[in-house]
Amino acid sequence: MENITQSFLKEIYDYKNKKSCGLQLKAKYYDNMYFEPSDVQLLGQWFEFKATGQLARGELAPLPIRLKNGNLSKKFKDILEHIDPFNRMIKENNFEILETGKRYIHQGLQGDVDLVLKDKTTNKIAFGDIKTSGLINDKWSDFGWDLEWLNTKDRMMIQVVQYKMLGLFEFGYEPDFYFFLFSNTNTIDRKFIKVNLDEGRFEEHLRMVENVLKVKAYGEQHGWEANPSVPLCAKCPLKDNCKSFIDIPPLEEITY
Repeated sequence: MENITQSFLKEIYDYKNKKSCGLQLKAKYYDNMYFEPSDVQLLGQWFEFKATGQLARGELAPLPIRLKNGNLSKKFKDILEHIDPFNRMIKENNFEILETGKRYIHQGLQGDVDLVLKDKTTNKIAFGDIKTSGLINDKWSDFGWDLEWLNTKDRMMIQVVQYKMLGLFEFGYEPDFYFFLFSNTNTIDRKFIKVNLDEGRFEEHLRMVENVLKVKAYGEQHGWEANPSVPLCAKCPLKDNCKSFIDIPPLEEITY
């Protein structure tokens, strides 16, 4: 793995917090093993493809889940209701989509930006990212999008900082960053979020990258820790030959 992506940074973030498996990490990022997307991930990929035509590099168009009669399942049918609002969000905010899935690489950092936008009001480049979620108004989940608590979700903001930094290297200025957020549980909830960064956030990000590089070097030299869990193991392509595989939860103990 030559460059550090925001997804790798998130993976290491989870790994250090015992929420991801080091064996899966190695398989994904070093052995290029394919991990089947969850139904939720597939729904998001399909929505991006239908809304923008964007495909992950080297991948074919995602196939939606269909019923036995060939019709789209309800979730895949419903998510299409967000395409027209997405297009109007682009138009009414005076954006033009210049590129999708554009890769930027600078100083060992890499990012594939969903939407490279021209802001016709400022005549500058802006970045956009399309998200689908069932937690649009959730405060408490690590993946919740409630605005009151969103600025505390460090893991979710890794992508913003990395992409803004790459934009600064590329264009000589920090591009604005927007989330285009759509519910994957109903056809109504959607949000349009601009993320501004505090002064010093880039320096914090670089310190985090430095720490991640240390974890990376240690894992490469000494091996990666398994950290098995029932949800992680359930659909893991390594499970048939993995000595750390579990399908029942281990005993945990508390004192009350």
